[in-house]
Amino acid sequence: MKDRYHFFKNNILSDVALDDQFDWFYFKPNIFKRKLHKGLYRHSDLLYVFWFLFTFGRYEILYVIDKKTGEISHFSNILPTIFKYNFMKKDDVQIVNCWTYEGFRGRKLYSFALSSIQNKFKSKTIWIGSKISNIASLKVIKNSGFIKMFTVEKKTILGIYYRVDE
Repeated sequence: MKDRYHFFKNNILSDVALDDQFDWFYFKPNIFKRKLHKGLYRHSDLLYVFWFLFTFGRYEILYVIDKKTGEISHFSNILPTIFKYNFMKKDDVQIVNCWTYEGFRGRKLYSFALSSIQNKFKSKTIWIGSKISNIASLKVIKNSGFIKMFTVEKKTILGIYYRVDE
């Protein structure tokens, strides 16, 4: 079976505060520095080269860092519309490949990130998808004011997403 994802669209603006232990910022890539965090899997660096090329460097990454140690605790990538997501309109954005490092889980960093992104891009349609098997992520997405729109299946070598239900 191919990978299946539920896709959600922003609906209600959530407001989640960040614990005083953390700070946050948006990072904009350049040709020499496309991300600040270490890759989570083997082809991670290649993925950011792909995003840089196909978005003309217009993606952003929200980082949450631990103030004491300077460690990156969470990151969420925000992409403009690209060909992989044929259901998105021209000015839509998508939140993709979010990650909270294990030692920082359970502290609402993902909820804060979704809230911050919704506030920054409140005039746009914001999409977010998660694997059907990622129950924790799906719960945070729903609790952050996103509504489920449809299920997609990731196909082909380019990873294009196709709707499997409406």
